[in-house]
Amino acid sequence: WVGLMLSLLLPGAGIFLADERKSGLRWFVGLTLFGVLAATLESLPEIPSLYAYWSASILTLMLFGLLLVRSFRAVPWLGLRAWIVFLVLAVAFNSVTWVIDRSLTHRFNVPAGSMEPIISRGDHLLIQRYAYWFAKPKRGDIVVFRTALLDHPLLPKDQFYAKRVAALPGEQLKIENGRLSVGGVPVQSPAILTRNLFAPYSSEAFNSNIVHFDVPADCYFVVGDNGTNSFDSRYYGSVPRRSIIGRATKICWPIQRTGNLQ
Repeated sequence: WVGLMLSLLLPGAGIFLADERKSGLRWFVGLTLFGVLAATLESLPEIPSLYAYWSASILTLMLFGLLLVRSFRAVPWLGLRAWIVFLVLAVAFNSVTWVIDRSLTHRFNVPAGSMEPIISRGDHLLIQRYAYWFAKPKRGDIVVFRTALLDHPLLPKDQFYAKRVAALPGEQLKIENGRLSVGGVPVQSPAILTRNLFAPYSSEAFNSNIVHFDVPADCYFVVGDNGTNSFDSRYYGSVPRRSIIGRATKICWPIQRTGNLQ
């Protein structure tokens, strides 16, 4: 049972200490890579469902079960110092894998209805955190960002918001009678941005049906799909690139609503 517990805390450790070091290392590397693969597939938008993630997760769980069966064997006696070293390694490994998982995919619960009808109140989203490591947000992307760097008296600090990118850095956005135009050309896609929803907010500075916004460099103008009931860039301005944590790609819960976001 000691070998089983060792492998439960650190994959392959029980086999490694039972004088099968190469086998133990193969189990360690293999299960770690399968875990990273599952976390990567989970929010990948090119895969239109969660079946690939579920398949990878089930396979990883089955392999882990097989590992525990093989780890149920005698291991050398471990003294106090060896146990301390092992526990430190196990905690470090599990902490690193947790950080890697969070850096690839983040889960986000939507408490409001500003993105309806695409995203409903109570939906759980998968955020592809690596989406913008080597690329930039595009018009139409649903991004999730922190509010810490935004300044508005009604905006809670250090919260996560999900909105759709309407205009890119350096662009000139115009809202006329609720319609969006960029550079004088009406927005053509996605379809949700072509609707007559985005009325300017009430303000003495904007007392007409036409409002112009110049998006600063390295910032993005974002709006909610429920344009008549969304607290977005029309109120608190453009969102800095460094505030965006990733792209919302899928709904993972409730089960009847799972699927890709468009």
